[in-house]
Amino acid sequence: MFSSSSPEVYLLVSAGLVGITVQLFLQSQRVSSSSRRSARHHDVIAKLNAIPTVGSTNWGGSWRSAIKNIRGTSGVVQEGYNRYKNVPFKIPLLYNWMVVVSGAKLLEEVKAAPDDQLSAAEGTNDFLKIAFTMGHRVANEPYHFVVIKTQLNRKLSSLCPIVEDEISVALSEVFSSQEWKPVVALEAIQKVVSGASNRIFVGLPLCRNPDWLEFGLQFAVDSLSAARRAFIFDDIISRIIASLVTSTESQVGRAVEFLGPIIRERQKIADRARSGEVVNMPDDFLQWLIDTGIETTEREITQRILVMVFASVHVTASSLMCAVYNLAAHPEYLEPLREEVDTVVRQHGWTKAATDKMYKIDSFLKESLRLGGASSLIMLRKVLKDFTFSDGRVIPRGCYISAPSCAIHHDEEFYDKPNAFDPFRFVRPRSNGKDMKQGMVSLAPDYLAFGHGKHACPGRFAAAMIQKTILAHIVSSYDLKLDDDAPASCRTVEFGIFIAPDPTTTVLLRKRAT
Repeated sequence: MFSSSSPEVYLLVSAGLVGITVQLFLQSQRVSSSSRRSARHHDVIAKLNAIPTVGSTNWGGSWRSAIKNIRGTSGVVQEGYNRYKNVPFKIPLLYNWMVVVSGAKLLEEVKAAPDDQLSAAEGTNDFLKIAFTMGHRVANEPYHFVVIKTQLNRKLSSLCPIVEDEISVALSEVFSSQEWKPVVALEAIQKVVSGASNRIFVGLPLCRNPDWLEFGLQFAVDSLSAARRAFIFDDIISRIIASLVTSTESQVGRAVEFLGPIIRERQKIADRARSGEVVNMPDDFLQWLIDTGIETTEREITQRILVMVFASVHVTASSLMCAVYNLAAHPEYLEPLREEVDTVVRQHGWTKAATDKMYKIDSFLKESLRLGGASSLIMLRKVLKDFTFSDGRVIPRGCYISAPSCAIHHDEEFYDKPNAFDPFRFVRPRSNGKDMKQGMVSLAPDYLAFGHGKHACPGRFAAAMIQKTILAHIVSSYDLKLDDDAPASCRTVEFGIFIAPDPTTTVLLRKRAT
């Protein structure tokens, strides 16, 4: 992510002004060429005017507000939530409007809307420019989500021990000092998450190939950076711009050098199995993709694996890094966490059953997610057909709808002392027998870290297992603290709706004396 003072932000804004000029010219040509389109334009304006605006409402002011929002939307979203809680409001984007909704009733309406009216896929594709960073087929045919739901999520119990093995190996390599040593937290955690995730994605031995792991980390960074650059342009010109700022083709080609030989060998094994020969089939995400038969070329299958690498490195590592920082800022919680981990592992070993019973670890992670989410807005939808809320407001086709996750997570209506870090906040309802649905993967209108409804993150169960196992190992085997002059909470950087921990943040860490 970029900081608000990053030179690249200003470069992007300057480039965006060029894009705005071109886009406005094209829009003017389209409007003037058709009276029907002109009527549609006035109808859209009338519907939008019925929705309160946060930021300037005049034409020039809305563009200035949109450009300002490139540097981060959390402030304007919080302002809108404070003024229009439970009522739709809108904020300007460079070429469109984002309508923000909150409250259980309105969120339920968004959740229940059909995909051909409010599209989660199109919203994600537009904001991450997946067609340009991951490939058009990946964007248009996301069958890997089905593989996650039908294969990955169902096999977490059998995968947990091998993931734990990989985490143990990776941690011993990344955190090895017996003395206090500053560690660049995000970089170190990305390496551990990458190793654990790749054990699921491609298996041994590739998951321990340092060149592959380094390539995967760099691919994730480059892809997100390319998406940010392409984000400031409308689809009309983003195809041209994206071709200049992305290197997808060359990166996929490089990835095929790693995966191609493995895919060919796997396909040979599958052919032998189909002929009746008894063979030992690998059981990882790569094999599940091959088994679907939907895509058969090395390049196509490789692109799907890269999608998984991208998602796991950034989302999983960033949220875990916030928890590690909170642990270093509050070392007084190490002992109660250690007691829980030691007790559970002694009873169940390093298994999925064990991680399921690590309620304090789970709560610690969930509280860190609540305070340090990955975006200021979530449940992103693109409006494909005009959408009418129960209050009568109509959201025009082409706009976006989302929910203010950070604002909701800091609302005292839902959380006692919402700005305070309370790591065992979600353990107490369990112990009181009031609510057993307090886990970090739970979904609710007042907890939106993973979204809400059928389009909630399908990989959250695997991500939670990996995060809990890593954090459990860290509290069991290491001591943590912060420098004396470090801030009490992890610094973050923003770009548009996205929020990430400052990648330069360090924590002090040493191996625990035994």
